[in-house]
Amino acid sequence: MASVTAMADGLTPMFQQYLELRRQVPDALLFFRLGDFYELFFDDAHVVHKVLGLTLTGRDGGRERVPMCGVPVHAAEGYIRTLLEHGYKVAICEQVEDPKTARGLVRREIVRIITPGTAVEEGLVDDGPGHLAAVYGREGAYGVAFVDATTGDGAVLAERLPTLQAVAEELIAFRTREVLVPAAAPEGMQAFFARLGVPVTPFDPPGAPEAREGSDPAAFCPPEAPPPARTAAEALYAYVRRVYPALVRALRPLQAYRRDRTLVLDPYTRANLELFRRKRSGEAAGSLFQVIDWTETPMGRRRLARRLERPLVDGAAIAERLKAVAFFVREGLLRHRVREALQAMYDLERLTARLALGTPSGGDLARLRETLRAALRLRAVLSSAEGAPMVVRAFLAAEAAPIEAALELLERALPDEPPAAPGEGRFFRPEYDAELDRLRAVLEEGSAWLRRYEAEERERTGIRSLKVGYNKVFGYYIEVTKANLDRVPPEYVRKQTIAGGERYVTEALRAWEEAEREGVERLEARERALYAELIGRLQASGEAFRALADGLAELDVAAALAELAVRRRYVEPVIRDDGRIVLRGSRHPVVEAVLPEGRFVKNDVVLDDRRRILLITGPNMAGKSTLMRQVALAQILFQIGSFVPADAAELTPVDRIFTRIGAADDLVQGESTFLVEMKEVRLAVTEATPRSLILIDELGRGTSTEDGIAIAHAVIEYIHDVVGAKALVSTHFHELAALEGRLSGLVNVHMGVEVEAERIIFTYRLRPGATSRSYGIAVAARAGLPERIIRRAEALVRRYGGRTPEEQPTLFDGGGSTTVETAKRMIPDETTDRTSPAEPVDRTPAAAGAKQEGESPAVAAALRVAEAIRRLPLERMTPLEAFDRLREWQAELGAANKAPVADAAAESDGPKRSTGPEKTPKNARPPAGR
Repeated sequence: MASVTAMADGLTPMFQQYLELRRQVPDALLFFRLGDFYELFFDDAHVVHKVLGLTLTGRDGGRERVPMCGVPVHAAEGYIRTLLEHGYKVAICEQVEDPKTARGLVRREIVRIITPGTAVEEGLVDDGPGHLAAVYGREGAYGVAFVDATTGDGAVLAERLPTLQAVAEELIAFRTREVLVPAAAPEGMQAFFARLGVPVTPFDPPGAPEAREGSDPAAFCPPEAPPPARTAAEALYAYVRRVYPALVRALRPLQAYRRDRTLVLDPYTRANLELFRRKRSGEAAGSLFQVIDWTETPMGRRRLARRLERPLVDGAAIAERLKAVAFFVREGLLRHRVREALQAMYDLERLTARLALGTPSGGDLARLRETLRAALRLRAVLSSAEGAPMVVRAFLAAEAAPIEAALELLERALPDEPPAAPGEGRFFRPEYDAELDRLRAVLEEGSAWLRRYEAEERERTGIRSLKVGYNKVFGYYIEVTKANLDRVPPEYVRKQTIAGGERYVTEALRAWEEAEREGVERLEARERALYAELIGRLQASGEAFRALADGLAELDVAAALAELAVRRRYVEPVIRDDGRIVLRGSRHPVVEAVLPEGRFVKNDVVLDDRRRILLITGPNMAGKSTLMRQVALAQILFQIGSFVPADAAELTPVDRIFTRIGAADDLVQGESTFLVEMKEVRLAVTEATPRSLILIDELGRGTSTEDGIAIAHAVIEYIHDVVGAKALVSTHFHELAALEGRLSGLVNVHMGVEVEAERIIFTYRLRPGATSRSYGIAVAARAGLPERIIRRAEALVRRYGGRTPEEQPTLFDGGGSTTVETAKRMIPDETTDRTSPAEPVDRTPAAAGAKQEGESPAVAAALRVAEAIRRLPLERMTPLEAFDRLREWQAELGAANKAPVADAAAESDGPKRSTGPEKTPKNARPPAGR
């Protein structure tokens, strides 16, 4: 704002006031109150014009015309929310004195600074979790802390993080809305977090007076947090105190946590598995969370999201959660009644936080009352449950007296629909307070006096149309029409001339108006005092409300997962500790949900010590990626305490899941698709443990065939020999099938395909053994590539070592060697020493051609054409298709006859096309009658 500050000279007093306030919030957009609008000036006006699409206007600033944009006060929340979503901060500047009574310029103050991580108002945030985070430290020793401003809950990591990548994993897991980073941190550190799409705010280093003023880390941060994390927690506290001091009252002590107690999911894995949003569209619809979210309350929804963000790894804790789900699966009627009671509840966690802030509206208090009523009904519903799990027993064991007392207070105090704020005399029920009732009676009697006075004046003056009225500008008045002005008594004092007559005031009317004003002021003051007293009494029950909200959230999640299990036919998994992962009749939870019932093809997957790596081959679109994802999603669902989509399941908790699925690049960072994929693979092979699960789809693609096979071969060996993790690896390099037998823990499987004529039919079934085809041309045809391209590809594929659909053998063709046997001849056997670099394999076209030395190109071409003719499906071909085939064979044979024998092996780009007059254009049609 240096340029704006320099403009202060010569500007009007209002703009000088604006600039003085603007200097207080240099990193925020200033919403400057002018009447019924918030106005933004100078650079701020250009920002909101661009982001919000508002009309850019101007206002006379004295020396020049100042750019201006504005939003109505009553609609400001929607605009502010959009700005927060774009990472901006907003400072609210209000008029703090009545413009009617102000002398000169109206006094204004900044009353609230709203940032993406400290927004708590209902219209500014969704009902999902979101945190303000702070990071402090250096490479090898980072500390992180989090707080959810909407609930007051927070967490601090009780260990040091080694890398910024590990920090990013925590920020994403906590759905960070804003991150505080040391102002003196390297520029690359701030840029790293900015690339995550999280707004970055610098904070002062520890020891600076502003950072430590008013902070209380001893009470806010648990002692087990390491020094970097304690500094981060202190930064959180100081920042909240600076931008929203009242929010400090709502903050609860941070809870320490450790990464080794939860399933760690890196950002790639979260994105690839689409836990919360679709990877391409960014939409929540079609994500795992959207499918499994059957919760009835906002706090239950956040609790389920928290589980999905940080699944458990402890088998006993998982078992306890599964018991709760199993209980509600068995008790169908009880589950229905519990969910019915939950439907009547509101967001108790956030209502309690607003109560702690001292700012609940009348609607908030009414919602709190309804929630407490429903909670007591729920206690009655559950009180007779037999064989209840821990979550039910804990809910019933919580003390009910504070809840009952708070409910009794709210029912006695509030009308059915209280106004938004106190001050109008209607916030409390009659008989709640005797003094309030007396003041109401006085005002009601005054209203009756006003009606009597009007009747008396009509009678006294003889003016039948005389009426007593009121407006905010002139107060009370007596209105007389023009036809009766000659009857106006002399004691009437003229106040206002109107089109149809005159308005007057009398001493009696002035005296009554003054008495009424004093009565209203006393009534409003009494109501505000009662409101403050009510809030104070309810705040005393804040811990009971939080405990109730926690219990309700757990019940909601357990009942919701049971509803999911019943409706989707999920099964309770058997918990194992021997590393086995067994899924019988496994299904993908999201894909199954969008298909007609019963259409999804189930598959069995078994991983154990003898089958640690499944090498999956098969064509595109056959379901390899879907299969891999459904295994990972079943594992995650199990570890959040849910039943899983399968007919039967035996699962061992894993400590990490890594995925390399789908294609993506990062052009901004100059990273190609292959580089991004190799980074994902690097993360998996360097950080996985024997207790991890690794999923790699199409390993080695994106580079040359030779490099791809070599990388895939080496990675698979490394996972098998060094890492020891369970893994599903899919590939189109069928040569890798030879690793079965050489690697004791690797097993070949493939996605089944059936060939009928020239059509391929995907069975989507996982079958034992390997396959030798990827059916890429058939998939290309299904995608709608022109017929000319497809036919040409079928003719060319043989020259690159492929086969056409009609040449496709069965998996173990009785007339020849098996796929695995063929692959073993292509993959060198280095089983005896995989720790040293292997000798390079020569896969050049010249080397490939050397294997057929002595066979002329013409003979080879003739044999290929003869075999193709033998397999030609004449009964299914049109005359035009037959002509195209003949022309291609003619060109192939002509080129082979012209090629020298010595050079035939070196031709890797297909035969040379004839340029003579006999060549028929590729798109030529045969003469009529042919």
